[in-house]
Amino acid sequence: MKKKLTDGLRHKKNGVWEREETINGKRRSFSSLDPQTVWNKRNAALTEAQNIKTELASGPLWETVCDAYEEQVYKMKYGTQRTYLPAVKRAHDRFKGKRMREIEPYMISEFLKSLSGMAHTTVSNQKTILNAIFQLWIDSPVWRGDANPAKMTSIPKGLKRTKRNPPTDEQVNIVKQHYLDADALPAVIYLCTGERRGEACAIQLKDIDFTNKTISITQAVEFRHNKPFLKGTKTAAGVRKIPLLSMLESALEPFKNMSPDIYILSGKEKPLTYSQYDKVWSDFWHKYGFAHEVTEKQRKVRHGKEFVYMSTRWRADVVAHQFRHEYVCMLCMADVSEEIAIQLVGHANASMIHEVYMSLKPQMITSAGDKLNAFLNKD
Repeated sequence: MKKKLTDGLRHKKNGVWEREETINGKRRSFSSLDPQTVWNKRNAALTEAQNIKTELASGPLWETVCDAYEEQVYKMKYGTQRTYLPAVKRAHDRFKGKRMREIEPYMISEFLKSLSGMAHTTVSNQKTILNAIFQLWIDSPVWRGDANPAKMTSIPKGLKRTKRNPPTDEQVNIVKQHYLDADALPAVIYLCTGERRGEACAIQLKDIDFTNKTISITQAVEFRHNKPFLKGTKTAAGVRKIPLLSMLESALEPFKNMSPDIYILSGKEKPLTYSQYDKVWSDFWHKYGFAHEVTEKQRKVRHGKEFVYMSTRWRADVVAHQFRHEYVCMLCMADVSEEIAIQLVGHANASMIHEVYMSLKPQMITSAGDKLNAFLNKD
């Protein structure tokens, strides 16, 4: 016989229908004037109880913990956010719908292998993010996680390691030949200091000691979209003094009588915006034949309507960071000791010099050959 909707319910004198039931060891009461509503409340409670059981057994949903970690990332430095957020999104999408204890080491390994077309640094960052998400789950007094499968996996072997090459000899010679060209100043700064872009953009006239021929590096510019923001150097080792080379000193001659608060790349008491910097850099290399045209889609909103149009601009074939590599090569060819080179470049250890910046130029090989020949031919 088909059960009535009111079966299992108690009809109270005031017309209310009620059901009492023990769920997860607790006595629960559900009531309403409508019997169907009573059952709906009771079924919702059963579902919630089952979810709690599942969560206790398998942990919270991956995306719940992932979203909590993403909130932490948004409180980090802007540069760190730019590095981490794409990895957080990839992780979120990969394991969405799974619970924390359901994710096993082999799943992490398969995920990392699926990124094998990316650079070693990108995959390494991805593993760092996975590790941090599981650690957040473990450290939470609410979730009380108990395993970190990311720690049990290894980064796939054979990932490509990219090493940016220094500028070509022709590009370096263009800077040397035209260092008094006002448009060449950014390139001259990079060639003569080896600074990171942000550090170079933050150099003010007061940081330059023309008497003792030194430049003090104490801060950096960080571009958030187009706007410049001052911050500390990338590492503690980034705060340093470097030599003021004669080529750069000559290029800075027009600045010597200006306000000490002038930023030398902007010529004003505020640093360049990103678009201003990009135009100055591209214009110089376009002038001397090392830039190419790019067409980009632009969007603008006018009177509440969005307009899409195509714009063409010049993009330099060489980037500022390549001159940082050139500076390290120059230090090596000038027989500057490794200990001093590390301090001038602003790294905390030698591995970055060896693994990232050092590129054997033909001149370095020739010089090594000359020295070896001289040693072998000694009487």
